[in-house]
Formats: sequence, structure tokens, C-alpha cells
Amino acid sequence: MSNEKSSRKNIAWAGIIFVMVMGLFFAYSNLPQSYNLGPWTLNKSNDLKWPTIKKSKKTNLKQKINAIDSVKPKTLDTLPKRFLLVGDSEVEGLMYPFYDYCRFNGDTLAFAHIWYSATDMVYAKSDSLKNIIEQVKPNHIVMVIGLNQVTQKNTENSGIAVKKIIETFGDIPYTWVGPANWIPDLGINDLYANTIDPGQFFYSGNLILERGPDGRHPSRNAYFVWMDSIAQWMQNESVHRIRWNKPDTIYQYRKFDKKVLNASRMKKAAKAKADSLQSPTKKVDD
Repeated sequence: MSNEKSSRKNIAWAGIIFVMVMGLFFAYSNLPQSYNLGPWTLNKSNDLKWPTIKKSKKTNLKQKINAIDSVKPKTLDTLPKRFLLVGDSEVEGLMYPFYDYCRFNGDTLAFAHIWYSATDMVYAKSDSLKNIIEQVKPNHIVMVIGLNQVTQKNTENSGIAVKKIIETFGDIPYTWVGPANWIPDLGINDLYANTIDPGQFFYSGNLILERGPDGRHPSRNAYFVWMDSIAQWMQNESVHRIRWNKPDTIYQYRKFDKKVLNASRMKKAAKAKADSLQSPTKKVDD
């Protein structure tokens, strides 16, 4: 019995000594000083140092946009502009106050292209944008897109589409206007903020705008409020700063060229045509 007690006591003391030695090693590894024993230097073991865990900083969309748009804006451009306004159904509401800004500041709204139910992917797959640019020859393009993508979760294909659209713009200065969200989006604005060239993306998702009858689109008056915000940003913060003072009048007569397409109807028509081509041909008896 005495041998068993003695063995337990030895094990306990061995454990205590081991903990003390390891504690001394750990304390020494974190001290700034080093000590010598005669000609030998006690080196510190990196393995005994407590690892430093770096906490990743979470950035919200607004912080990302501020970082991306922190480029220094160029000198204010006062030369007359020839604008192409293109995008989804929101263009239909924006084109009227957009025209007022153009006319008041000596610019021209050369063409407004409205594509109902369109997405960035629809534009990227079509030659419409390329053809319009060749026809209109604008010196500034304003793209308004994303309303139909507010609930889109997977934005991988949109990332590819955005790059293709920007390639279509070529060397023409542009402004990309994000959707006026009626609900928080699931990533489309985040994608635009990270993909579009610095100083050329206007984030509309934080604007408080009155809604029209459908609850999704801005109301008629809200489009003018939205346009004021876009114009102020283009004049003061965009990398392509232009002179865009707020009109002191709303023009009753507006004349500019426009074209309207419907992506939903075009998709249904294309499907119907494909189905008809795949269906077997009926044999007609003589």
C-alpha cells in the first residue's frame, strides 16, 4: 500500500514539475529579452508563442462604395454632351428629368433605350447596345439596370455580363446607375460596386423614394428626386465630372428619340418559335 501511495506522489510531482517547466518556457518565449549561458544563447521557440489571430473586418456595401469611389474626380467638364440613356423599365421614368437636365445645361439626350424586364445579362447577350452606340455615337453613356435583379442571389453570371457591357462601351465615358431598391437586394449592388470601374457607379439603394402603383417602381415625382441625386453625384463625385446644374423649370415639351423593347415578351416569342420548330410536322393527305 505504501508503494502505491509513493508512486502516486511521484506522478503528481512529475506533473507539477512538467507544468512549471513548460510555464517557464512559455513565459520566456514572450519576453523581449534573451539570456546567455556562457557561450550559448537561449533561443526562443516560435512554437511556444501564442498564435495571433487576426480578426477580419467586415465592410458593408456603403463602405465598399466609398472605397471604390475614393478616386480623385477630374476637373469639371463643361463641354456639351451627347448622352445615351439605356437600361430597364426605370429608364422610362428617368428619361424626362434626364432630358430637363440635358436641355438646361446645354447637353443633348440623343437616345433613350427602354427594355422592359431586362437584366444586365439580357443586354450582354444581345447586339442591341452595340448597334445603338454605333448609330447614336454618344460621348457619355448612362446605364440604369438592376431593378429586375433585386432578389437575385447568384450574381456570377451578372459579373460576366457587366464586364461584357463595359467592353461594349469601349472608350466612351459612362455612368452606371444601380436600381432604386424597393426592398433590400440580395447582392446585385454589391456586385456592381466591386466590378464597375472606380468613380463610375452610382448606388441608389439607400434612397428613400415614393413608390408608384405597383410598389416597385418610383412614383413620377420620385423619379425627379432620384435624378437630382444622380446629377449631383455626377457633377461633384464622379470620375467624369460634368456640369449639371439643377433646372429651374420643368419642360412641358420634350423631344428625343427612344426605343422600347420587352425582354419578357421576346423570351416568350423565342420559346414559342423554338417549340414550333421542334414539334413534328403533320402529314397532309393528298
